[in-house]
Amino acid sequence: MTEAPAETPNDRAVPPASLGRPGRILSLAAGLMIAAMMFVTTIDVVGRYFLNHPLFGAFEITEILMGLVIFAGMPLATAAREHITVNFLETVLTSRRRAFQTMITDLISAAMSAVFAWRIFERGVALANSGEKTMELGVSRGLIAWIMAGLMAVTALVFIYAAVVAARAAMRSDRS
Repeated sequence: MTEAPAETPNDRAVPPASLGRPGRILSLAAGLMIAAMMFVTTIDVVGRYFLNHPLFGAFEITEILMGLVIFAGMPLATAAREHITVNFLETVLTSRRRAFQTMITDLISAAMSAVFAWRIFERGVALANSGEKTMELGVSRGLIAWIMAGLMAVTALVFIYAAVVAARAAMRSDRS
């Protein structure tokens, strides 16, 4: 059985895990949303079981925040290269070819993310045009979809950035 070669930082064509200031802002926003979900859930449980008075709209608040946290985490996970990957060719490809493979995969992922962003945006337009709102709080479902579409578009941009980094790594690698 052949062991996979040890991976060095120069072997992987990846962007830095941080997106700089925008990444910190996105991380902070996601953290605040998670904290808000925690507080809402705590207040709802205490109100429901001890005061016989649940927090109005707690389910909707949690539902909206959970969706937004997931979409806010997509560009962060993409930049940190924390997606699940399967690489059958890792041991047989040169570092140059691995970087090229990473570039192609990132471009495909960027295209898919852009299509998702477009479709979510279009769904948001339909929801906004129909005036659809959440049942208890009356929050525009179209607005929520537009925010999610924007975050998915940011994910597509991060994938494009990662592809550029991979292309540069492929050009710098030896031709072996």
